[in-house]
Amino acid sequence: MSLPSLQLALQLDRADVFGSLEWVLANARRTGLSLQAMEFDASRANAVRLVCEAPMVELLELFVRRVAHGVDLEIVDAEFFDAVEDQPAALAA
Repeated sequence: MSLPSLQLALQLDRADVFGSLEWVLANARRTGLSLQAMEFDASRANAVRLVCEAPMVELLELFVRRVAHGVDLEIVDAEFFDAVEDQPAALAA
């Protein structure tokens, strides 16, 4: 079974790129999220794309609210995905 996930696109503060990114990742850890992927593109206004998972979608929503009210950054996009249960393998006859 896969967990609920979040794809989050951010534009970090140019004045403190690493501080902003550290703050976001620290909040993800404190919220109980698991970082699955991270992509950083300095050529596109310090854009960062994160993919996180959590046991409950409410933790992902809490994380997005925390980020929105935190350091100087902009949330460009946030997409939530529900958990998908693995289908049982078909039995060989």
